[in-house]
Amino acid sequence: MKFIFFLGTLYASPVQTGKEAAVRLFGFSLWYLSAHLISKLGNIAIEEAYLGTAEQALSTKTPPWQLLIGIILSEIMLSLAWIILFLVCAAAMIGFSDIWKGTLALIGNIAVFCGISLLGMIGIGVFILGLSFRLKQVGAVTEVLLYYLLMFSGFFLSPKLLPSVFHILNSLSPLSWAVQGMRAGWQALVPASLVSCFWILVGASILRWQWNWARKTGRLGSYV
Repeated sequence: MKFIFFLGTLYASPVQTGKEAAVRLFGFSLWYLSAHLISKLGNIAIEEAYLGTAEQALSTKTPPWQLLIGIILSEIMLSLAWIILFLVCAAAMIGFSDIWKGTLALIGNIAVFCGISLLGMIGIGVFILGLSFRLKQVGAVTEVLLYYLLMFSGFFLSPKLLPSVFHILNSLSPLSWAVQGMRAGWQALVPASLVSCFWILVGASILRWQWNWARKTGRLGSYV
């Protein structure tokens, strides 16, 4: 299914330049990475509770924040293999030379904006993880969020085709700001950084609040 969406990213509208191909490819790659990460964080609490291993994991000497970082890093590493496969397929279909030239022309923007956006998307994942302690099924609705980000962040469909309401919603989307930054340049750096910082702070605050609540009420190991 994700490979079909990958093809849609390339062929939903004609790719005119190597730069545009690079924006679409790295926009999709960032979405793919973020989607797996957010899905994992949104469901990890209920999965561990359902399997009955939550108490075992939390009873180790490893601090919970280290467990969280381990989950994030391992999910990123697993997703990178698929991202490399997508890039290889794109090079075979579009042409390695065009993609390479477009990537080199935007390499600074790609590195900075994708890095900033990834931090913001991690913040969203941590926010959903926090909610999952109280609202056990919140992970199920993350699919709606993820496919919204896929379709309307500006790399699958041209921003010119999006109604104004989506532009308003995208003002809080780290992924959308990454795409804007790759296209528009450094003028998007400040708002992109602020949006990612916002989600990191909100995610950390909600996670800490709901973690303390779950510990006090004994809900850490419950999946209902």
